[in-house]
Amino acid sequence: MKKAYPENRRPNVKCVLCGTPMYRRPWILAKGEGRYCSRACRNKAHPPKDHKPPTMHGAANPAWKGGVTQFKKKGNYTGVIYVRAPEWALPMARKDGYVMQHRLVMAQTCGFLLTRREVVDHLDHNPSNNHPSNLALYPSNGDHKRGEVGRFVEGVANRWCPKALAPP
Repeated sequence: MKKAYPENRRPNVKCVLCGTPMYRRPWILAKGEGRYCSRACRNKAHPPKDHKPPTMHGAANPAWKGGVTQFKKKGNYTGVIYVRAPEWALPMARKDGYVMQHRLVMAQTCGFLLTRREVVDHLDHNPSNNHPSNLALYPSNGDHKRGEVGRFVEGVANRWCPKALAPP
């Protein structure tokens, strides 16, 4: 039995690959499109290429900024600077290999790796000023908060760096 097509949907072309009769709007045909009956036929006629774009990691990426990035919070707050961690500082780094620049500067100044509990404070409250004379090391966040209000108890630190904690 033959299919009964509506008057306005009678097949007017055939698929280039399999020959299936199909209807395409006249303006599609005028553009030279609509040659295949399905995506399967189109993909058989034009198989995908095995070409993959080159991977652009690190310095090969046009957006590479030398391994320095800035974490910005909302508003006008100046964000913390993250840098690519050198090999010796990887235990302090995040999973992606970045570490906060002020923690890296403090570790270099003190000569040891910082634990996750230890807090590095910016004395002038400017997170982009990472000069060693502007940084102070506290053994915990509680000690840091007590130090902020002038109630820090000397000798509470489990380890400390005299050069870093000395007043400027």
